[in-house]
Amino acid sequence: MNTIKKHDVDPAKVNEGDLMAFIYWTKVKSTSSNGSVLGVANLDDDDGIIRINGKELIEKSFSADQYSEEEKVGKTRAAEILLHSINRPFTVCFLKTNGNERVLRGRLVKPEPLLGRSMVEDLDQKGVNRLRQVDHRTIKYLIVDGTKYVVK
Repeated sequence: MNTIKKHDVDPAKVNEGDLMAFIYWTKVKSTSSNGSVLGVANLDDDDGIIRINGKELIEKSFSADQYSEEEKVGKTRAAEILLHSINRPFTVCFLKTNGNERVLRGRLVKPEPLLGRSMVEDLDQKGVNRLRQVDHRTIKYLIVDGTKYVVK
């Protein structure tokens, strides 16, 4: 299997609402100093705003939203990448069982066999009912580690 690429986050491109991971899973609430200072909220508990200060720290973080490269892949490769995205935020676009397109920003909870369905946590939802299933066979695109993988 090919190694999954990791591109550094560009602090100047961080926007309010971007989903990023440091030690805490957070949502960006504010940016300043050209992105080198962030105010973030912890997604696991509502404990106020955490201040992240330092371009180097932000560059080495992970973003579910930002990508600097786009690559066309097959369904199997997209599923492999999702299955290996443990402990990293991602954005995935897939078809729900009713055929509607769904874009979800989350983290992998329980991977399933290659062309099955994985349990993921929807990090844009509040509360305890954040678990969703992503059907690997219906993935349209996946953003993880600075690359957008588009299923051809």
